[in-house]
Amino acid sequence: MAIKRFEDIEAWKAARELTQAIYRLTAQGKFAKDFGLPHGI
Repeated sequence: MAIKRFEDIEAWKAARELTQAIYRLTAQGKFAKDFGLPHGI
């Protein structure tokens, strides 16, 4: 199977899920007040 878009790569999908989970966790508590961290996607 040829990959036509980078979004089709399984590792990219997993990394995207991990990134979203990290953003959810860091949007709470002390991390939410740390404006040096990027928030949201």
